[in-house]
Amino acid sequence: MEKIIKTSKIIVTVLKVFFWVIAAVSIVALAATAVVLIFGGGAGAIEGLSITLGDYSLLLKGEYPLQRFAPLLGITLANVAVFGALSCYMIRTLRAIFEPMSHGKPFSTNVSGALKKLSYAVLIFGIVRIAMQTATNYLFFDAFDIPSLFAADKVASCSIAEVSDISFILWFILLRLISHVFKYGETLQQLSDETL
Repeated sequence: MEKIIKTSKIIVTVLKVFFWVIAAVSIVALAATAVVLIFGGGAGAIEGLSITLGDYSLLLKGEYPLQRFAPLLGITLANVAVFGALSCYMIRTLRAIFEPMSHGKPFSTNVSGALKKLSYAVLIFGIVRIAMQTATNYLFFDAFDIPSLFAADKVASCSIAEVSDISFILWFILLRLISHVFKYGETLQQLSDETL
């Protein structure tokens, strides 16, 4: 039990630090993206843009007008806001799981509820990630006019690969099962306390 308490205290401290780091980075990224979106959408243009396609980085020629990237910056703003908020929520939920353990109460009544919340947060995070990544891919494809970057006589067509990582569903199921195990442990703990 002493090891569980000691490890849980370390995890709680690390999660507190992570929470504030993610919150600060998200706020700075949101502010920077919002500034560029609001004040950078004028008649200016960008030269010498570099983009990455898989393992390849391309340095582009010519000028690209800033307003062409407004939808891409908008989805970036949404990505930062949603993932920052979800990450902070998940960290707070994890803290709610490890906090009772750091006091020697692994089967506290709120641990199973926090695990249940965490499972739903993982599910929502996964679904939102797929939706946002798909939208970002299409906006990126459109903003840079990707097909035009290839020689027309050598490339017949160019398409976007669909995002298909659904491992978050397995994590959702696993966390739900663990929450049931903890719920059972909480019931046994409560019966033991009443007996004493």
